[in-house]
Amino acid sequence: MSMKKKNIYYFAEETFEFKKIKSFYTKVISAFLLTSFLFSLIILGGYTAVKNYVYPESEYYYLKNENKKLKNKYLALSSEIETLFNDVDYLKSKEKDLSLSVNLQYDEENYGIGGTSYEKITSTSLDGIEDIVTNVDIKLNKLKSIFTATKDNYSKIERALKDNIELYQSIPAILPAEGAVGDRFGMRMHPILKIRRMHTGIDIRVNTGENVYAPGNGKILKVGNRGGYGLTIEIDHGFGYTTLYAHLSKANVKKGQKVKRGDLIGKSGSSGSLATGPHLHYEVKHNGIHLNPSNFIFDDIKIFDLIASNKK
Repeated sequence: MSMKKKNIYYFAEETFEFKKIKSFYTKVISAFLLTSFLFSLIILGGYTAVKNYVYPESEYYYLKNENKKLKNKYLALSSEIETLFNDVDYLKSKEKDLSLSVNLQYDEENYGIGGTSYEKITSTSLDGIEDIVTNVDIKLNKLKSIFTATKDNYSKIERALKDNIELYQSIPAILPAEGAVGDRFGMRMHPILKIRRMHTGIDIRVNTGENVYAPGNGKILKVGNRGGYGLTIEIDHGFGYTTLYAHLSKANVKKGQKVKRGDLIGKSGSSGSLATGPHLHYEVKHNGIHLNPSNFIFDDIKIFDLIASNKK
């Protein structure tokens, strides 16, 4: 015998009549399931919210990864800045000698710096990103001011050269012999004396008998033997400039003779007790002060030819 579904009625006051509730059990079950579903959503949402608030793991790892990327970019930029500051130090050294060569006063304070140009920026922490960016920005601004000052000073040097063609013709501006530069200007361990002492010039690696040329116009000041330097030639270029060539095997000029840039003045050799082998020792002085000869070797002499042509 089948069970009949019981009908449930309720009284509707607004219409003053009884109304039948169809499928009562179905509605009860549906209501229960809907309530359970909504309750589950509330529980899940609350759990997720609490989890993200107490331990926002996904956001943490995202930010950590972004910080790592930013740090890597910063390190790369810092490395590039270090390279630029090294280049600036070289340009400053060359600019100083060039300024003196055209009788311009060189004032390092114009750069707003003292001592070494570059101060290393280091940070191993992922914190303080704002400080890192600020630090890099300061360095970039310093570079900008240095390059601006350097550009202005080189413009002054160019104008000074244009205004004094005789000075341009006299400045030592070419390598006096064809060969690679060995020992450079600065402190070194002397290869024969075995003591640390100042190397006041550069050594150009050449075989005996190679041509030695005048790097600028001038007058032969001295020719003769000079102790450990051997056969030596010295040129007075005027404007406070002199150049010296040591360890020669032959001199092709005499004292008092006038020479022009590119004139043959002698032959390389290994004369003198301080020569370890064939080479040319080359010095540049301005008002008796030794300068780095490498700063007076221009790879392209055409820059001077251009200045000369502009004067015509």
